[in-house]
Amino acid sequence: MASGTKTACKGTRTAYKGTKGAYKGTSTRAIVHQYDYLGDFYQLLLGERLVYSYGMWEDGDTLEKAQLRKLDHHAEAAGAAGAERVLDVGCGYGSLLQRLVEDHGVKHAVGLNMSPTQTAWARDQNWPGCEIRTENWFDHRPDAPYDAIIAIEAVEHFAGNTLWRSRRVARYRQFFERSHSWLRPGGRMSIQANAWDDRGWLPSLVLPPAGRRRPGAAAVYDGARNVWEGWQASRKVYPETCLPTLSELNEASSGLFRLIETRRDPQDGVATLTAWTQRAEANRQRGAGLIGAKAVSDVISEQRTALRFLREGRFTLVRLVLERL
Repeated sequence: MASGTKTACKGTRTAYKGTKGAYKGTSTRAIVHQYDYLGDFYQLLLGERLVYSYGMWEDGDTLEKAQLRKLDHHAEAAGAAGAERVLDVGCGYGSLLQRLVEDHGVKHAVGLNMSPTQTAWARDQNWPGCEIRTENWFDHRPDAPYDAIIAIEAVEHFAGNTLWRSRRVARYRQFFERSHSWLRPGGRMSIQANAWDDRGWLPSLVLPPAGRRRPGAAAVYDGARNVWEGWQASRKVYPETCLPTLSELNEASSGLFRLIETRRDPQDGVATLTAWTQRAEANRQRGAGLIGAKAVSDVISEQRTALRFLREGRFTLVRLVLERL
């Protein structure tokens, strides 16, 4: 997910104004804002494999090692080793596709991505066995069933910015229904997502985290500040996105998938954001030459806000393994 008050794809900058039409989650226009224009700066932060999602850390890890461990975790959790066909929903620059084929013996790895710049870059790598499509999952019609599906920090784009829980669950349900139809019987799905505290987005922002008490005036100030900073990130960095709650995902997948495993790994988000923020600060001047000083400041501000929210327990990182019924 990505920053800036203007959006562009390789030099054409226009203010983000939203889109109208049939609902398919985050619009292409918003995706271009987050990943194409701002991606020029993010490439300075992400490391050699250009992985834009939280890693899986152990003591002494570098960012690169943590990212490889995360990719391997999802491959193993989804039972992808040696599979004929695996789908990566929201494949980014294709690092998981490459890993699946080269290190896990997958014969054909398909990646879906709405970012023209990222898909073009991934296709240019010419990785054998990898198929990269510039396509919304809503429009995907596979040629044959998949043995496994992986979605790493893509769910945040599926419900847009709707405030209503019932609408979010309905939109997640569409995704799980499609995934159920794409998977062979017994096939597994591995999901990683940023998720609000189980109380929901507004209480997560406004109310003190569990176990923390502050005087009334201080609590009101904190809540107002959190709403403001969250709104700024949504407007400038991640338009048309919304974090789910774990209960929303469980409800949306009910009857279609059996939940095999649930993990909450906020420390992995903290470690990754810390590494990204350090690199962002170190590359502030170079980034300003790519996307402008204001956009760079917006990115760094969003990362610091997310880091604070994670440390305070306002949202977390969840990893789910599900099996098709």
